[in-house]
Amino acid sequence: MSSSSLLNIGIQATQANQTALSTIGQNISNVNTEGYTRQRVNLVTRPELSGVFVKDIERITDKFLTQQVWTDTSSYNQASAYAAMSSRLDDLLAADTHSVSTALDDYFGALQSVVDDPTSTANRELFVAQADALVKRFNNLDANLKSQAETINAQMDGYASQITSLATSIADLNAKISTAAATNRSTNDMRDQRDLLTNQLAEIVGVTVVDQSSDQYSIFIGNGQPLVIGATAEKVVSVLGPDSAQKELALVNKNETVNINDEIVGGKVGGLIKYRSEALNDARSQLGLIAVGFAESMNEQHHLGLNLNNEFGADLFTNMNDDFLQQKRITANSNNQSEVNIARVEIQQTDLLQASEYELVVGDGNRLTLYRSSDGKQVRIDQLTSVDDPLSPLTTAQGIDAVGQGEFYRDPAGQVLSFAVDGMKVTIDTSTKLIKGDRFLIQPVTSGAEDLSLSLHDGRLLALASPIKVSSNIDNQGTGLATVTMTDAKADAFASAGELSPPIEIVFNDPASSPSGEMTYTIYDMSDPNNPVVLELDPAVGPLSDQPFTSGGEIQLDGYTVTIANQPQPGDRFGFDYNLDGVSDNRNAFALSNLQQTALFDHGSYQELYGSLVEKVGTRTATAVISEQAGKAVLDTTTSAKDSVSGVNLDEEAAKLVQFQQAYQASAQLIRVSQTIFDSLLQSL
Repeated sequence: MSSSSLLNIGIQATQANQTALSTIGQNISNVNTEGYTRQRVNLVTRPELSGVFVKDIERITDKFLTQQVWTDTSSYNQASAYAAMSSRLDDLLAADTHSVSTALDDYFGALQSVVDDPTSTANRELFVAQADALVKRFNNLDANLKSQAETINAQMDGYASQITSLATSIADLNAKISTAAATNRSTNDMRDQRDLLTNQLAEIVGVTVVDQSSDQYSIFIGNGQPLVIGATAEKVVSVLGPDSAQKELALVNKNETVNINDEIVGGKVGGLIKYRSEALNDARSQLGLIAVGFAESMNEQHHLGLNLNNEFGADLFTNMNDDFLQQKRITANSNNQSEVNIARVEIQQTDLLQASEYELVVGDGNRLTLYRSSDGKQVRIDQLTSVDDPLSPLTTAQGIDAVGQGEFYRDPAGQVLSFAVDGMKVTIDTSTKLIKGDRFLIQPVTSGAEDLSLSLHDGRLLALASPIKVSSNIDNQGTGLATVTMTDAKADAFASAGELSPPIEIVFNDPASSPSGEMTYTIYDMSDPNNPVVLELDPAVGPLSDQPFTSGGEIQLDGYTVTIANQPQPGDRFGFDYNLDGVSDNRNAFALSNLQQTALFDHGSYQELYGSLVEKVGTRTATAVISEQAGKAVLDTTTSAKDSVSGVNLDEEAAKLVQFQQAYQASAQLIRVSQTIFDSLLQSL
């Protein structure tokens, strides 16, 4: 080997080892740089003992581990976002300062004071004040839930902008990497930056990353919609969803905006979407259900009592079937082709109401399907019972009025639809036929707590007395005890103000006069006390004489029910008349108080339903926290595995530093040896 060849080998070795030392220095200096990937110099020998050269400077990375980190990052951030919001909701519902259960206790406590002394003006005014406080508690708690929804909307706006920005930066790096690779320039630092941006994107939203053979990242979002393809990035925007109060994400692709909200899983956005649909909306609907049921049941019972002015009670709380509220509960999709004249949702039976939103969808052949969001249940409207008789068609107004639970009506022109399910009655009137693709969002109870208000502010107007006074004849010999339960304050019996038409008397007959030998009774119309006549409510039934008596059985009359317990004797009489000036009567107040323990919903009373809501949120929160902790542990494990491959190990780099430093010195020695040999050759000439 000539000295010139030895010199070339030395020079090449020096240069190669110098590059290796520079690379090690780069690794050491970036040990704490976020996203930095360890680099390694790959040396290759030249053929025929002609030295060494640097083939490339390689990024030490594992594509599988990198992809797994992105996946686990998305999963953890979804769980973290959900847990954080759910914990706030849990604290909100359980805190005494916000709890509806605590306010209900105070409300019914004040009502009990009225039961104890209905003549007390102070007790009446205290009850009105507690009713107002309860309304405010519902309103304030609902306002807090809406505030969370508004916070999520603001976050969706921000995340849409961040996703677009990150996607644009990744596409720009794709282009730069492609250009650099084509000119044999190093792309390692740009690849690190691209991976870091992709990781930041995965924190926000779940993505699928495809590493193309051409060194380009293709990134897909939602159900495979392209976000980044090569040097092109699409734009993500926030848009109003079917519920105009909620922001959703959409992808702008070739000037077409496609809503991808329901397809997004993972990342902070996925956590917010899941929390909003699964926990927040459910909590607000559940709270609204309690408010609607509370207002309707309290109003219904209050209507059956008398106030201090001898008048039947008015609404105590909001009339939940106010026309404005009915129309507020249904929203036509902005893309509908049919034009709505009017649409409304009436509350028919509070005991059947569900804490859920619904979507009515018009399908093929004008087939109408109702989807319940809480459990995914589907109801085919045309499979309900039709109220229309083809042989005797109803008018549109008659058809709508006739619809009860489990029934539907549709006019021949296909422009009016009315159906009733789950305690609500939906009526839609359009100027054209409903068209395939039309959708309607139905929210029967969502805003119930927001809509609740106190309608009565004067304690004198509290209807605490029963409208019917019961009197037992002084000469009664038996143990019979008569009570009255009001059923309809609008019945003909109460058509004349301040009167029971007619007043009646129930007289028990001698069993010996009965063919069966059993006790019977006769009901008399006492409009003229000097000339009582046997009462006849229905000509088809005839006079109510010699009716068989059952102790504790209900006697159905016009707008009220009489019950006589125990055992009366023949000749015993019980009179029923209008309860004029019954200021000390507390029977309707007692009935109002009993509503606290009455199961008015599928899941129990007002407080049982609220307790169920708090328990459900608490359980979800605990589960979310566990999922967050598990997600963090998985992410830490995956990150550690990736760092063990791609991260900088200072001990390892220090050893390599010594190794290549010695190799560099040995290479320099080759150059000196080559120079010595060359000098010796010159001297020998």
